[in-house]
Amino acid sequence: MSDAVPQFAIVGHPNEGKSSVVSTLAEDDQVRISDLPGETMAQRAYPVRVEGREILRFIDTPGFQHPQQMLEWLNGRKSESPANDFIASHRDQPSLAQDLELLAPLSQGSGVIYVVDGSRPVRQHDLAEMEILRLCGNPRMAVINPKEEGDSFLAEWKLVCAKCFNSTRVFNAVRATYTERIALLESLKSINQDWEPALARAITAFQSDWDRRNTRVAAVICEALREAVTHVESQNVFSAGDEEAAKAGLVKNYQHSISRMEERAQADVRALFKHNIFNLELPEQSILREDLFTEKTWQLLGLNKKQIIVAAAILGAGAGVKLDLVLAHLSFGLFTLSGAALAAAAAWLKGENMARVRVKTMKLGGVQVSVGPNQNPQFPFVLIDRFLLYYHSVINWAHARRDQPGTVQSLRETKLGYTAKWTGEQRKVCLHFIKTLSKNNFQKQDAAERACQAVLKSVLGEMATEVS
Repeated sequence: MSDAVPQFAIVGHPNEGKSSVVSTLAEDDQVRISDLPGETMAQRAYPVRVEGREILRFIDTPGFQHPQQMLEWLNGRKSESPANDFIASHRDQPSLAQDLELLAPLSQGSGVIYVVDGSRPVRQHDLAEMEILRLCGNPRMAVINPKEEGDSFLAEWKLVCAKCFNSTRVFNAVRATYTERIALLESLKSINQDWEPALARAITAFQSDWDRRNTRVAAVICEALREAVTHVESQNVFSAGDEEAAKAGLVKNYQHSISRMEERAQADVRALFKHNIFNLELPEQSILREDLFTEKTWQLLGLNKKQIIVAAAILGAGAGVKLDLVLAHLSFGLFTLSGAALAAAAAWLKGENMARVRVKTMKLGGVQVSVGPNQNPQFPFVLIDRFLLYYHSVINWAHARRDQPGTVQSLRETKLGYTAKWTGEQRKVCLHFIKTLSKNNFQKQDAAERACQAVLKSVLGEMATEVS
């Protein structure tokens, strides 16, 4: 396998989570998963591709059906290829069809990932299956996949697996993070020294691909920020007294448009991490279930009071008012803020009235009512926090997860979002990008956007490797 694509057969007893392991490792939510045993009737390969090139291959197999019968036949026979011999001797027996499908990739030299449900005790058929795999002689790893909470049987499983396998890992297929997937792949290198170079190349390619995804996510966030911060809704009004109705309608349209922008960007992020079929279910308590423009969203996300005043000062321009603020027992001295910045500082908790409403008289009669662009310095950071929280949920939503809503945890959903914990320099870089959007200097805009993307990519990389 030194130059070939590393290939691993996922084997085990029916309904132990084999297909779930395949789905998560291959990042493929099309793998058929069911609580009913025996859903997988034939072997099927699931390639892992990076930029069109296959770097790994996982083979989902049927569960063992007759392990005791297989073991009795294998015992006492000396053979260089037990899997081949068993297939050749039993190919005309329909009752063993699924067992033969299971052995087929082993007969071709595949590595083995043996999956067991670590939430139950070890049974006699498990011992038989392990012995069959030992006799077949393929390099092999045991994956203990706890399907239910609790670790009462983990010690027992680890002890038994250590006797028959080159390596053993606990790996919950429906909760596995990026870091845990990489750790499992790293462990596979140890089951056969000759396979290390090919697996090392595969892991490097996967990590590089993840880095490219993070680069694209950072670009998606900046593109959404550019669109949201500059968005304007306008309407011409020709009848006296219709201005207030127009304003109300435009505010509603404005909020709907921004929400739609956010949804499109989230869909792009979801697709980058290959979640194509099943909807990502956020936990019931997630702040992302709240609308962007609710007061709760603005209370929990974005910057704190000190940071929003600093941001307002950076973004504010022109003559303003002098404001002496004492907050959290700290004096910030005299700040010169524009009227818009002062209004933002006074309403830092709320998402309401954050986009300017303008009424402009038209030469041919009537007025033009406009909502936007958004000048609240809190707005971009609330958006960024929502994108980062969504990214956190996406990368920690294992592809094997199906109908289990409300279980994705987002540990960083605290009183303040990610951006409040950034360094001052990180926030400054993002503020500089936001500020350039109000200018017509596209060269400066592009440079500022690249700097903002670099900050975001760094944050995304840290999030991907943190323990969930």
